[in-house]
Amino acid sequence: MTTVQKAKTPLTRTRLIGFVAMAVCAIGYVGGGLALLAGKTGQIEMTHAAIAGAALLVIGEIGLWVGAACLGLTLFKKRKAMLNRLLGRRPAAPTEV
Repeated sequence: MTTVQKAKTPLTRTRLIGFVAMAVCAIGYVGGGLALLAGKTGQIEMTHAAIAGAALLVIGEIGLWVGAACLGLTLFKKRKAMLNRLLGRRPAAPTEV
């Protein structure tokens, strides 16, 4: 029985930033939800819970946008390189002044 191994993609700086930003997104959203839940159950005052929840939810939203941008950029670069190889395009030669 043979197994087929997929080529592993290298973890570039852009991909690493994207994955870390997605982790920040998840932490921000979960923290915001827990802060609001703590306010609703009476653990802390609702005013403080709303402020903390809003701050954490904003952090989660920033993480979402940064992560989506970084991971989307890596997909765009990979697809563009694949199309260039498929269509036989060569990089433009630098022009001399």
